[in-house]
Amino acid sequence: MIKNFSKIAASAAVVVLLSSCASYHMRQGNRMYRDLAYSSAIEEYQKALGKKNFPEGQIKLAESYRMTNNLGKAEEAYGKVMQLKEVQPIHRLRYAQLLMRSGKYEQAKNYFDQYLGSQPGDESARKMRSSCDSITRWQADSAKYTLQSSSINSGQSNFSPVWYKDGIVFVSDRTPGKGSTKTYQWTGRPFLDLYYSKDNGKGNYGAPELLKGELNGIYHEGPASFSSKGDTVYFTRNTYVARKVKKSDDDVVILKICQGIKKDSTFRFITDFPYDNADYSLGHPSLSKDGNTLYFVSDMPGGQGGTDVYRCKKENGAWSKPENLGPTVNSPNNELFPMSFQDSILYFSSEGHYGMGGLDVFSSTQSEGSWSRPQNMGYPLNTSYDDFGIALNDSGTAGLVSSNRDTKNTTQDNIYAFTVNDLRFTLEGIAVEKSTQEPLAGVVVELTNKKTGKKELFTTGPDGKFFFKLNPETDYVVMGSKDSYFTNTEPVSTVGKKQSENMFVKLKLEMEQIIVNKPIVLENIYYDLDKYNIRTDAAEGLDKLVGIMRDNPDISIELGSHTDSRADDKYNMTLSQKRAESVVDYLVKHGILADRLVAKGYGETQLVNGCSNGVECSEEQHQANRRTEFKVTKMTQK
Repeated sequence: MIKNFSKIAASAAVVVLLSSCASYHMRQGNRMYRDLAYSSAIEEYQKALGKKNFPEGQIKLAESYRMTNNLGKAEEAYGKVMQLKEVQPIHRLRYAQLLMRSGKYEQAKNYFDQYLGSQPGDESARKMRSSCDSITRWQADSAKYTLQSSSINSGQSNFSPVWYKDGIVFVSDRTPGKGSTKTYQWTGRPFLDLYYSKDNGKGNYGAPELLKGELNGIYHEGPASFSSKGDTVYFTRNTYVARKVKKSDDDVVILKICQGIKKDSTFRFITDFPYDNADYSLGHPSLSKDGNTLYFVSDMPGGQGGTDVYRCKKENGAWSKPENLGPTVNSPNNELFPMSFQDSILYFSSEGHYGMGGLDVFSSTQSEGSWSRPQNMGYPLNTSYDDFGIALNDSGTAGLVSSNRDTKNTTQDNIYAFTVNDLRFTLEGIAVEKSTQEPLAGVVVELTNKKTGKKELFTTGPDGKFFFKLNPETDYVVMGSKDSYFTNTEPVSTVGKKQSENMFVKLKLEMEQIIVNKPIVLENIYYDLDKYNIRTDAAEGLDKLVGIMRDNPDISIELGSHTDSRADDKYNMTLSQKRAESVVDYLVKHGILADRLVAKGYGETQLVNGCSNGVECSEEQHQANRRTEFKVTKMTQK
């Protein structure tokens, strides 16, 4: 008994010791987590969780993996968080985002739905949920770019390339920063510096070297942007005082923009940008080609949310006050890494617009002071991971882009070279029932290339959607047909459209059910007072009817004309008959067989309101009665 009691006591002591040890590692992990030393926090949480179950530790471990961009580990850790009773809506959102980024879209939608069930007003999450349904289609359109890993990659983080001299300057953590052997607590890797690599031809870059001059300091530098002459550089740097980084009140590291001037082939005379501020960050500068506009991102007060894109313009040799680009470009989430192209197009990355997951690259064009709706650059330039830091050649036919794709369980970014292939468009349409606007299944959609005559067919499913690939500079006709519905035809054209402006041509194809003897009003069919000849402005409406008759050769119709009550009843009957006959004559002259048409004048016998003889009514009320209608009288079986 004594021996057994001793064993029990010893076992209890071990449990207490292990528990104490686990608690120690939890405390250490929490301290490092508060200090944003996520890489060290991960080690401590792993030790704690290996000895005892700490829900808080599991949640913070998952978040630490996410903050260090170790997405595979983050997904695995958040999967365990989902089993905890302490799980919160924000955890479901994070897990949904991670599933989305690893291409598990159906699972992601489930967790987005769970999150939105408790947070229905989160429009950003709703956009991400909607994007999950579009990603498969985007991935199917992979012919737009040819993309391959750059020779510059070497197992460390490399990102945000910009053209400089006869090569590129990019950001990397490949070696400890100048004057310091410290590592960045957040990632456990060296601080970021600016590197230069010469292009030896066909995208093969030489051995990178630290950019010469005074740009690289003891903490983070980059990204950068150079003037067209290469004699001035704007770059991002940590704000630090007495060799210590400056942090905000909520412990976030403050970034600033610096300017460097070249002298004797190196950059010197480093000065702060006039609008740098100790309370918020400015970074990711991009100088326009003419050197008169500087784009950058900031979390300064008054923005749309997260980090927004701003710009300053040079006026009399000085930079104007920062201007937020507004809600068209900026979202409630983060916009990052802007790049000015040809002084009118802005490329940037965002996690707040419709995308594939993480950061996607978008473009927006400025015209007459306004920015166009951002266009997603598409797959494979964008993926479900972070894609950012784009650089284009002068013609826009090739470039470089940064991404953490292919690095699921690491924290590194890589640079990829891409070429833009021949321009292609996607027609994205939906067939709806005209009266209800509900999606319509079973519509046979026919696309006809007016240049070649080639036809393609697509039959809609329950969602009513249809898709076609379109060629540039081409006119098309889209025709929808379904039994017991009017065949509907719509024109589509890619003539004059550019890739930077429009990736998708969208079309709503409204289908109206054919109901025998149901009157359908022809819009904008007007006559002069006491006249029955067709006016010029009525031609557009009648031409639509000509199109309906041509598209639906199996129907016969009655053309009915109506008047208001302001004249003799017999006179109105005669006038309406002549007006109906003039419509029939118009259709016959445009190729519609006369035996498919019947003219019928109704005079004032079918008023749509109470404006009968002797009743005082407005002109608008009388106009409602002066109408031309058609109704299907016969429909032969197809």
